[in-house]
Amino acid sequence: MRSFSGLKLMAVLLAALLVLYISMQVYLVSYPSYRTEVAVLYELTDEITASGTVVRNEAVADTSSGVNYYLVSDGDKVAKGESVAEYYRDPSAAVRSLYRQQLEKELGILEDLSKGNRGNTNLESIRKSVYGLLSSYSAETGRNDYSGIGDVRRSLISSLSSYEISAGGSVDTSSRAEEVRNQISSAGGSDLGPTGYVTADESGFFVSFTDGCESILTPEMIDTLQPEQIKKLIEKSHSIYRYDPDRYKILSDYVWYYVCTMSQEDASRLRAGRKYSADFSFSSAEDLPARVEKILPAADGSYSVVVLSFDRMNPAASVLRNEDIKIKFTNYRGIRVDKSALRLIDGVLGVYIKFGSLVKFRKVDIIYETEDYIISSATEGSGSVLSLYDEIIVQGKNLYIDRDLARS
Repeated sequence: MRSFSGLKLMAVLLAALLVLYISMQVYLVSYPSYRTEVAVLYELTDEITASGTVVRNEAVADTSSGVNYYLVSDGDKVAKGESVAEYYRDPSAAVRSLYRQQLEKELGILEDLSKGNRGNTNLESIRKSVYGLLSSYSAETGRNDYSGIGDVRRSLISSLSSYEISAGGSVDTSSRAEEVRNQISSAGGSDLGPTGYVTADESGFFVSFTDGCESILTPEMIDTLQPEQIKKLIEKSHSIYRYDPDRYKILSDYVWYYVCTMSQEDASRLRAGRKYSADFSFSSAEDLPARVEKILPAADGSYSVVVLSFDRMNPAASVLRNEDIKIKFTNYRGIRVDKSALRLIDGVLGVYIKFGSLVKFRKVDIIYETEDYIISSATEGSGSVLSLYDEIIVQGKNLYIDRDLARS
C-alpha cells in the first residue's frame, strides 16, 4: 500500500515538473531575455547649414508702360536686342489675347488628333508621360505658379487621347474642336495684338522680376569689405526684400556667389579652394557644386563670413536670393548600430546576431561614429561582417558564444 502511495506521489511530482518545464519554455519564448533589431539600410549626410544671400552682377530694366507678357522664362539665355516681352494697351486686351492664344494651341492639338497624328504610340511611355505631367501640375500649383498650367493641360489632352487610341479605343475631337473655334471667334482678333515689344538691353540670363536687393552687395564689393560690413549687408538684404513683377533684370554672368555667416567652428571644417555640394532650402536648386572662395573670420571671433562661388545657372538658381544653404560633406550609407549592442570579442568589435536558434558574432566595419551609435558598411550575405537584415541582439543578459560559431 505504501509502495503504491510512493509511486503515486512520484507521478504527481513528475507531472508537476513537466508542467513547470513547459511553462518555463513558453515564458522564455514569449519573454526572451534579449531584444533584437533588424539591420536595415540607414543614410546620413554630414552637413553645415548657414544663412546668407546670393550676390550677382544684375542689370535692372524698366519695361514700357502698359501690361507686359513675358516671352521668355526665368533663367533663359537672351541676346542683346532680343524681344523678352510684349505689352498691351490695357489689361483687358492682354487677357483676351492670351486667352485666344491658348485656344488656338488647343485647337491645333485637337485637329492633329482628328487626323490620326498621335505622336508616341508606346503605352508604357505614354503612361510615364502622364504621371510626369500630373507631377508637374502638382508641383507648380504647390508653388502657386500657374503660368504653365495651360501647357500641362494641353499635353495631358494629347497624351490621354494618344493612350486611348493606342490601346484600341477611339477619340472623337470634333465636338470640342467646334466649341473651341466658336470661342476663338467670340474672343475677337484684330484689336488683340500687342502694341509693342520689350527688348533686352544686354545679353545674359533673364529673370522676370526684381527684389530690391540687386545693388546692396555686388561681387566687386565682396573683395573690399570687412566681415562685419558684409554681415550687415546680408541682414539688410533679408530685411528689404520686395518682389516686384513690373520690372525685369538680366544676369550678365553665369558665375554667381553666395555669402553667408556661420560659427567659426563650422567654418573651420571648410577649405578655401575646395568644392562641396550644396542645397538651397525651399528651392529645387540642389546638388550644386560650390567652391569656397574666402573664409573671413570676424574680429571678435564670434562668427565667420564664407564666400561661395557657383558656375551653374538654371531656372531655380536664377531666382535665388535669401534662402538658407546646406553645405554637404559626406553621404554615409550603411547599417546603424546603437553602441549598447557592441561587444569586444578577442579584440574584435562586433555584435551578436540571432541566427535561427543560435547566436553568432559578426564584426562591424565602422564608416561613421557618434557618441550614441556607429554606422557599419552595408554588406549583404557576408559570413563574418554584419550584413543587411541580420537580427542584431541590442539588449540581453548572460550572452555566451561558441568560438567556433564566431569564426563561421
